[in-house]
Amino acid sequence: MVKKIYITVCIALLSVAASAQKHRNQDVDSTFSRIELDDDSLYYDENAYLDDYHFLDNIFVLAQVGVSHSMSENTRFGSFLKNEKPSFNVGVGKWLYPSFGVRVTAGLHPQVGRAEWELCDIWPGTFGFYDFNMFSGYFDGLINLSNIFYKYHESRVFNLIGIIGLGYNHTFGFDKKKCDLMMSPTNGTGQVYPVDTKPGNYFAAHVGLQGRWKINAAWDITGEVTFNGTDDKYNGHEYDRVYDTYFDVLVGAQFHFKDCHGRRRFHYVKHYNAGVVERLNKMIDDETENLNDANNMMPEIVEDVNLSEALQTTISFYVDRFYITDAQKRNVKAVAKFLSTHPDINLIVTGYADIETAYPAYNLRLSQKRAKAVYDMLVDEFNVPKERLRIDYKGDTVQPYETVNEWNRAVIFFLDRDGGKSQLLESAK
Repeated sequence: MVKKIYITVCIALLSVAASAQKHRNQDVDSTFSRIELDDDSLYYDENAYLDDYHFLDNIFVLAQVGVSHSMSENTRFGSFLKNEKPSFNVGVGKWLYPSFGVRVTAGLHPQVGRAEWELCDIWPGTFGFYDFNMFSGYFDGLINLSNIFYKYHESRVFNLIGIIGLGYNHTFGFDKKKCDLMMSPTNGTGQVYPVDTKPGNYFAAHVGLQGRWKINAAWDITGEVTFNGTDDKYNGHEYDRVYDTYFDVLVGAQFHFKDCHGRRRFHYVKHYNAGVVERLNKMIDDETENLNDANNMMPEIVEDVNLSEALQTTISFYVDRFYITDAQKRNVKAVAKFLSTHPDINLIVTGYADIETAYPAYNLRLSQKRAKAVYDMLVDEFNVPKERLRIDYKGDTVQPYETVNEWNRAVIFFLDRDGGKSQLLESAK
């Protein structure tokens, strides 16, 4: 019966993964430039793709603590709580894709064995039960079910993950005094319950589910249940079954290392197809003269900043995104450096969205997120004091750059004066 459960669960997990991959492939329709999504992202360009990652990216480590519940011979006839022991686990893993990953775990999972009824009736709670230790190691495949059934979002708080793995169990530390007495026909019952107290190594497999709650970019809290199968002899006693089983119920913490882009989670970047590139090239040709004029009219930032209400440095964003790219991060760093050399100046971090994408309410929220992302980077990564910055956001109600719509996907820095009202960059019109 247990074997059938194993096979059924394994086939179910693999089928889910296969159907999900097929579903993802069907999402792409070359006749459309983008499709609508719910949640945080209004649009998803079907040509968007995962950022480039290296072999050592998307690595995580975890530590877990909980209980292991033994289900070997005769334990089901004893008290439920009598079969549980403290359990500890550590591991390291890598996500290969938002929906698929691997991990290696190792842990100490003490177990309980139980003699036959006759001995347990004579010595209830004493010699009828015997303890032993078990070290376990597993290589697991991880299937993020949340990312399979719903499109991946970096901001998602909860993920449900399927686990299927192979490994081994090393048993040792049997309670030899109790086991020797149970194997002796002079134990008072005349019954013999043979237990091999020698250390042993046994093949193992397990399936399970993990709930993962995102605390911040680096840390997750996990809750995990696995159903484990191993050799019938792992508890020192061989019956007529092929294998024995045990449950692990664990809670823990998981830490994600930074990748080559300085992030800790998967990130999609926009890819322009040939038609979009052609359109952009035409736009560049048409707007070259206007762009040059606008650049000439923009005041150059020098020591005397009274020449303008806005800094020349701006932060640009992809359509429908508030993530700061590595190229734009250099601009944020330049603003931080400017503030460090001008301690008497405070700035208003003002977010915008272009008017040709989405709708006003959505764009207002998007512009707020862009301003907040820049504000957070200035404060958290470049140590700009919070009191020197304020956040403002205009959505698409204000378009600083009227000649080129794409430029309005930006954050602009205004001097915090004149009652704190950000002013339009007149030279950009």
